[in-house]
Amino acid sequence: MDAVDKNPWINLPIAAPFVLNDDAEKVEVFNRTASESHRYHIELLPEPFLGVPTAPIVLLNLNPGYDQKEERFHHLDDYFQRVSLANLAHKEQDYPFYFLEPGKGSPGHIWWQKRLRELTDLYGNRVVARNVLCLEFFPYHSIRFGNKTPTVPSQQYTFALLRAALKRNSVVIAMRALDKWIANVPELGDYDVHRLNSQQAVYVTATNCPTGFAEACARLRKL
Repeated sequence: MDAVDKNPWINLPIAAPFVLNDDAEKVEVFNRTASESHRYHIELLPEPFLGVPTAPIVLLNLNPGYDQKEERFHHLDDYFQRVSLANLAHKEQDYPFYFLEPGKGSPGHIWWQKRLRELTDLYGNRVVARNVLCLEFFPYHSIRFGNKTPTVPSQQYTFALLRAALKRNSVVIAMRALDKWIANVPELGDYDVHRLNSQQAVYVTATNCPTGFAEACARLRKL
């Protein structure tokens, strides 16, 4: 798969609202009646994925969260816009999973560095940032995922990234919403997906995901 040629996110508008043209109508219709906690914040750059699309370790999540501090102090600054847009276009970066770059204090950085700390303590932030890919089931930010969230066309690209990961025998760890992923990528149901013991505390650790953590470590040791 030529990821860049088929990547819809290279066509994201350069100014808010940050929503793909093909997704816009469904997202806007949903937002008209959604509660504040479920409304999708298209004034923020979306995060359909984080990291290198060919990474050997793949995390399956639900959708990026929303924090007013994230918008006000981080999403609007030059650094964040640069690394986020580079990620969306699959451009080379020192920290492709940019929330693992040290010295940054956004809510997203804090959240992800806590969830992946056991891996980064063992192998370093840069190694993990270059070898872990997170796929979000839905690409736009909200406080909570709405059960009536529509399917949007851009999700097909995310599903294609997952199918490519299965073909290259990646370590796949389901953080959230495995049932939704399987419903859209049925072959995932026959794959050796590693699950977390707790989906309320989604930490990728030796105790919360024993088999997945061990497999991830085995891949990172081979680098």
